[in-house]
Amino acid sequence: MNKLTKSSVILAGLLSAGIAFAEYPTKAITMVIPYGAGGGTDVLARALQPALEKSLGQTIVVSNLPGGGGILGFTKVANAKPDGYTVTIPNNVIFATEGMGNATYKHTDFSYLGNVLTEDYLVAVRADGPWQTWGELVEDMQAHPSKVTFGFSGFGGSTHVASELLADVAGYQAKQIPHDGSSKAVLAAMGGHIDALMLNLGDLSSGLKSGKLRPLVSLGDQRLEEYPDVPTLKELGHNFALTNWRGIAAPAGVDDEVRAAWAKAIEVATQDPAFRQTIAAQGAQVDFMAPGEALDLRMTGLAESFIATAKKLKQ
Repeated sequence: MNKLTKSSVILAGLLSAGIAFAEYPTKAITMVIPYGAGGGTDVLARALQPALEKSLGQTIVVSNLPGGGGILGFTKVANAKPDGYTVTIPNNVIFATEGMGNATYKHTDFSYLGNVLTEDYLVAVRADGPWQTWGELVEDMQAHPSKVTFGFSGFGGSTHVASELLADVAGYQAKQIPHDGSSKAVLAAMGGHIDALMLNLGDLSSGLKSGKLRPLVSLGDQRLEEYPDVPTLKELGHNFALTNWRGIAAPAGVDDEVRAAWAKAIEVATQDPAFRQTIAAQGAQVDFMAPGEALDLRMTGLAESFIATAKKLKQ
């Protein structure tokens, strides 16, 4: 049974339980994006917006609220009324910030309404810089500890944890430089203010397509179709892989009617040709999962891994 079939079964079960979709939503929905405009999460939200509005029958207001590497926006959603009218697009960062102790919310303060996509972490450098390969960059960082500046999005966030994990696995020291959002990290790298950076592929997309950034290595399980010449860390001899996810979440406590309506809307939206074209152009993979036991188990597993790692990093 494929993912779409499984999701349809879940939806059928929700429908058979007597949930009336017509009762929700009855007004506009606010989708809080905890980062600035132009980053991967912002692009995803605006690509999803038309299809979600059509399916839900209501306006979705995309509201950018950057700050604290995502903490400000996620905090607003976690503390909102659990009525389905305030949602956000989370990722591994909510687990990382919980483990680092940087946020007041916990991952259990959110109700996961559906997974949308999965994407790889990549390391990139300025295209006209001195490093042509990941091996060259690692050699330089090993030979000159803390000389190379390595950027990421948000102190204590997902890409911070991923950067620290990578440094430990590959055996180097770099000067880690946090930025308030991925778009600022990309601009810093393109402008030569940092030497390298770690971000999700979607967040790096603008810099890579401009030709100003060069991807050196992927942390995914296999090479990316869009960048077939970029090796994975596993290929280079490290038994290590790490991916990110993006979905839709509301404050914990939303009722079954809301969950069912969003499950239906997300499933329909992720099949929309225009949306899939945008995601393909970003190099990400559509990976729809409906709310329910399977998605909750996935979130629990990711939370345990990221929280434990983040706690070690802050010691």
